[in-house]
Amino acid sequence: MINFNDKKNRKVVSIVLIAVVILLIVAMVLPMMLVR
Repeated sequence: MINFNDKKNRKVVSIVLIAVVILLIVAMVLPMMLVR
């Protein structure tokens, strides 16, 4: 399991969460652009 008390792991988790959010936004925006 991930130890959230470790700053290094917390940083990695935050980067992964941001990457997932960006992927979700791209997945929603791309189809709209392709339709146009």
